[in-house]
Amino acid sequence: MACRGGKRGLVKGGMVKGGLALAWMLAAAPCWAQSVSGEGAQGAAPQSMAQDVTTAPQAPPVADAAPASPAISTPAAAETQPTPPHHPGHRVVEEEPGIVVSSRPLAPDPARAINMASFAVTQSIDTAVLEPFSKGYEAVVPSPVRDGIHNVLYNLREPVVAANYLMQHKIGKTAETVARFVLNSTIGVAGIFDMAKRKPFRLPFHENGFADTLGFYGVPNGPYIYMPLFGSTTLRDLTGRIVDRAALPLAIGRNVLPTAAVVPMIVLGIVDRRVVNKERLRQERESADPYTTTRDNYLRRRANRIEELRHPHAAPAKDEKVEKDEG
Repeated sequence: MACRGGKRGLVKGGMVKGGLALAWMLAAAPCWAQSVSGEGAQGAAPQSMAQDVTTAPQAPPVADAAPASPAISTPAAAETQPTPPHHPGHRVVEEEPGIVVSSRPLAPDPARAINMASFAVTQSIDTAVLEPFSKGYEAVVPSPVRDGIHNVLYNLREPVVAANYLMQHKIGKTAETVARFVLNSTIGVAGIFDMAKRKPFRLPFHENGFADTLGFYGVPNGPYIYMPLFGSTTLRDLTGRIVDRAALPLAIGRNVLPTAAVVPMIVLGIVDRRVVNKERLRQERESADPYTTTRDNYLRRRANRIEELRHPHAAPAKDEKVEKDEG
């Protein structure tokens, strides 16, 4: 009897609770119906919530305001979105993923007319004299001999390269350059053979000069200059080139490189540079604007070189001939 009484009490309590829940649901039914009809008119629930946020009373009403965009954007919606207005005084630049293009030139070109005239004269001399001579040089002089001349010219510059690495407080590069000079000057037979870049040494050549040192310490390019025969330079790089040329006989000794040998070395350097850079020179000549292409390529290479000195990267050096921008 006790069990039957307990069961009746539980059933009675459940019926009371069920009745209360049913009454609450009936009372709330009109509110639910109104909520469902409102969602049908406005769209999905997330969109309604986004519109409630955009029309919140905190923001003042704006006349003729465009309706709020959906909370979730699609590629099609992104293509149809209007371009944001540009405010006066803001410079517009083109952007690519991960690349910011600046309209500021790397160096001013105030003497453009004079530089273009020098460029035209140099191109004429190159077409008439230097290019045919360099082709004849390649055809007549065997490749091992040309490589030997190239290596000698670069080996003679190693003391200047080492001195500039020292001024840039790069002790490791200084030691590597000195080791290159010693190895190539001895077992490389006065630099004819670049033994330092081979196994087991693996010490490739790195170009460096006083112009790089000036750039390393923040000296700006100065105006761009195009010199007949010698090509592109800037006021800073021309100053560095003059210092390098003056220091070269002192760095390696006048007995090794007499003053009378400097001019022939410069001539050989011009021919060697023409052979090494013939593909780049051809591409610049065939471009839509050869002068501008030549100038911008030079300034970009120099900017990359200074940046590499300031923030050296971990990429291994390529075992190849270095492009030369000076004779």
